Amino acid sequence: MVIRAAKRLAALLLVLALCAGCMYRGEIERRQQNPAFVREEIDRVASAVERYYKARGVYPIKNADASTPVYEKYVIDLNKLVQTQMLSSIPANAFEAGGHYYYLLVHPETEPVVMLMDLSAVQRVADLQRAIDAYRQANGRLPTGTETSPGFFAIDYAALKTEPLQIRSAYSNQYLPLLLHGSGEALIDYSLDIVKAAKEAAGDPPPDGADAREWLAKASPLAPVRSFPYVWADGEPTLAAK
Repeated sequence: MVIRAAKRLAALLLVLALCAGCMYRGEIERRQQNPAFVREEIDRVASAVERYYKARGVYPIKNADASTPVYEKYVIDLNKLVQTQMLSSIPANAFEAGGHYYYLLVHPETEPVVMLMDLSAVQRVADLQRAIDAYRQANGRLPTGTETSPGFFAIDYAALKTEPLQIRSAYSNQYLPLLLHGSGEALIDYSLDIVKAAKEAAGDPPPDGADAREWLAKASPLAPVRSFPYVWADGEPTLAAK
């Protein structure tokens, strides 16, 4: 009887420990999503990047292919910042610390800004891209639906035999659809977020011909990854080829 009671107690303690661990991890994830925490960590990294640049004349960024999109290109080497004592510790929400984000440097040549790349969104689009590529190889065509704008199409999820994919925006809390470019590349449609950002922006609206993603980048710390440029024309963003 004593042995059975001890086993039950041990099992109960194990369950409690697992529950406590889950609650602790959940609390950490909630904290990492807190806008104040996110902004604090971005500012901390931005300050470290600026000090590194002043000391060495180059930015602490990882090598990238020239064809990599601007909002995914310059991944900050956080380990290098820590090793050179420019940064006291790696942010808890960074991929290097087990988080869901890469820290990016956008426009380092002109107006360097630190932003976040949501790796969960990147992975979900990459998974869909593999399904599209497999369909194209098997059928000799793309799983396209209605053409939404010249060269861009809705995705025929029925042909792919999968549920429609949408990415929830941390900026607007809206679900953003995915589109398919005629080249076969899947992309997130940020039109809804760009319109919201442009309406809420202080000052003049974006000039015609400008890449309207810039207004979203100014309004949100999350980079518009897996996207094509948007030309601002007649008061709204219009997708354009790269």
